[in-house]
Amino acid sequence: MKKRILLILAYTIFIAVISSLITTAWFHYFVFNNADNSGQQALVSLSADKVAKSPIADGEDIIEIFSYGCHFCAVNEKNVSELEKRLPAGKKLVRLHFNLDKQGGLARFAPVFATLQVMGLEEAHRESAYQAVIKDKVDLGDPAQRTAWLEKNNINVDKYNTVSQSAEVKARMDYMVRVTQHYNINATPSFIVNKKWVALQDGDFSSFADKLITLLETNRAAE
Repeated sequence: MKKRILLILAYTIFIAVISSLITTAWFHYFVFNNADNSGQQALVSLSADKVAKSPIADGEDIIEIFSYGCHFCAVNEKNVSELEKRLPAGKKLVRLHFNLDKQGGLARFAPVFATLQVMGLEEAHRESAYQAVIKDKVDLGDPAQRTAWLEKNNINVDKYNTVSQSAEVKARMDYMVRVTQHYNINATPSFIVNKKWVALQDGDFSSFADKLITLLETNRAAE
């Protein structure tokens, strides 16, 4: 019995390591390179017509599209907070969770984000959500596992369940779907600037942050 448990534990660790390596390779292939076989570019400019039809609310100057299941979103959390502090006066950075109608893959955790945000608890529990999904392999999309996580974080489960069905959460979920689809977001983290630009990190974050601020201030890509 003990030998069997050790074998299962070893297999679990092996899968976790392989998953981590695949995620790392994916990020370097799709993000640190300017383009890949599917045409993913580090910086995309939308047409004037598409910008005019953008679902993004006014005042959301830089948007980070992220996911609780995204390793590099978690790694960059402090960097994004530092970027927020560097923004020009009157400019705003917001975070939206990657979301799709079917809420599969990285979109699976969008309801948790939206509900916690409406409850005013999302920022305080963001790191715990990253930890749960990425490191502890907790499926926050599963009601039983989510309930256990909520209790562990001293979040009232009954209130969470009530708020999750509210019109405000449904509106937030719909908004995230519309933004994700309008900007054809298929990688996280992605950054939307001035409703016009979609940028993927293509180097160290400090240099990338400089590029985002330049886009924000000039609305032009650096030559």
